[in-house]
Amino acid sequence: MSYDPDFDQTQLDQLDQLAVQCLANSSAQGKVIFLSDSDDNRLGVASFRLKGDHDFEALKECGFKHYLMELLDSLLVYRAQHDQPNASQGVIHIDNNRLELEWLSREEAEELIKLEDDA
Repeated sequence: MSYDPDFDQTQLDQLDQLAVQCLANSSAQGKVIFLSDSDDNRLGVASFRLKGDHDFEALKECGFKHYLMELLDSLLVYRAQHDQPNASQGVIHIDNNRLELEWLSREEAEELIKLEDDA
């Protein structure tokens, strides 16, 4: 089976529908930085960096956090199976109910976590 370059976006689009429902009355903004350190490229770290504490609670309550973790895990595994660059780390940008996925180098992801920790 060959790599589908639209796979990431197709999966994210499905999650967008849940985001619209969960975040309809929210102004959630921030990011989720994620990394894998395992041999099978399963999700190991997901660091939520949202502007409001209530936004994180809203994401948990509606099930969005759970589905996002499942999506990230499947994307990491899929990219690793197809030897894609930066297959083990990235960031999801959240702007209200809009999501954007960005794959990062290991150094960029670790620096982003460090910068966010220092802020």
